[in-house]
Amino acid sequence: MEEQAEPETPLLQTTKIKRKKTAESKMKLTQVSEKPLDPDSTPELGAFDSSKESKSRRKRAMIDDLYDHAKVNSPVIERAEEVRANLAPSYPSFWKAMVKSNVSHGFWLHLPMRFCKFNMPKIDTVFIVENESGEEYKINYISQRTALSGGWKAFSDANQLYEGDVLVFHLVEPTRFKAYIVRANGFGNVNADAKPLNSVPMDDELEVAPKDHSEKRVKKNKRAKRVKPPPGFHRDNNQSNSLMLLETNNGHVEDQFNNDTEDLGPNKVLPHSESSNFKEMKSIDDFTILVDGLAIDHELSDQHRSKYYDLCCSQNSFLHDHLLKSINCKLAAEIITQTVNIAEAIRACNLSTSRADYEIWDKTLKGFELLGMNVGFLRARLNRLMSLAFESEESEVSKRLREVSAEQARAEEEMRSLELKLLRLKETMGRLDSELESLKVKAEKHELKFQEEANAPW
Repeated sequence: MEEQAEPETPLLQTTKIKRKKTAESKMKLTQVSEKPLDPDSTPELGAFDSSKESKSRRKRAMIDDLYDHAKVNSPVIERAEEVRANLAPSYPSFWKAMVKSNVSHGFWLHLPMRFCKFNMPKIDTVFIVENESGEEYKINYISQRTALSGGWKAFSDANQLYEGDVLVFHLVEPTRFKAYIVRANGFGNVNADAKPLNSVPMDDELEVAPKDHSEKRVKKNKRAKRVKPPPGFHRDNNQSNSLMLLETNNGHVEDQFNNDTEDLGPNKVLPHSESSNFKEMKSIDDFTILVDGLAIDHELSDQHRSKYYDLCCSQNSFLHDHLLKSINCKLAAEIITQTVNIAEAIRACNLSTSRADYEIWDKTLKGFELLGMNVGFLRARLNRLMSLAFESEESEVSKRLREVSAEQARAEEEMRSLELKLLRLKETMGRLDSELESLKVKAEKHELKFQEEANAPW
């Protein structure tokens, strides 16, 4: 791929594009500027597991082959090239055409491998993607997949992306993209004479839509998560191009990529309405646990996730839907896990379960309830069980039953002990009888011998 060229006038750029072969009916979906942020060195932002590289490349090659054979509207590509040509050449850029899996059901966006090799970090990192209006979105970058995952759906929904639209990405900072949208319907959020980044007004956005999607495009999506830029991020185009130290999420961003067109990824961001409408969940395959717009399913084991889904089904709602906003994903996952554990313990309890166990469970659930967790139905079940176990008339019968059973067990044990003692005494008696008979015989012989001696002739 060729490096980003110096900006040209719109007339020369248009003339250059028209020289392309008209017979070319299929174009690659990606055009990349390979120029790294630092021209003198290739960024080393983290360790890379080479043992998984070949498998990842083979799978990615299949995906790229699928994408490369998709038909793209050439005029849209030309407009995207014009926009890209007018961006500041000191920062790398590329364009990406939207396919169905990017905007309708897959919600992953694979980036060009060559671009990622030269410019992207080699560890999972949270990127800031800013649109032309200055609105910012957090999106997880999965380094092994060279793809944007969690958060991409929110960006796609908020910006009303459709199949055939083209996005021009401009890497203005190590973890920040500026995105320009070129619409496939002939109208775009940017025009062909786009100015360099340092002179593009942040609030300059054209929202024009075709008849069939006018309402969807014009209406702004208010549900997408907005974030403030992290400290140290500036829009000044004259800042140093040297790579800064990347701050990544604690722990590895789990990559559960199984199907490029179906899996939404473990950290996907969904609009609030999707997180609160449990009735749309037809099965556990549709079930996603969201906290502040982020999916935390990967924080739970499959067993806990399945049990939690059953609990939610019993109440026809997400039990965590009203957790306090200050609760982070890790704590929310722990609350859900402990809730499932207590629910299973309640299922497994019996009349021999101690009062202390019930009190500990109720105290824990009460704490979760104060944090916003919907566990009232579990506490109600606990109270009923405690009443049946310790406070009702039936509990006295059960108590007496346990006492009688214990007393009977003690009596049986004593009987067994006495029987064993009797057996030992019988054995002793038998041994003594035998010894007594033997001694009697010896005594008689001795007596006879004595009498013979006494009665012998003189």
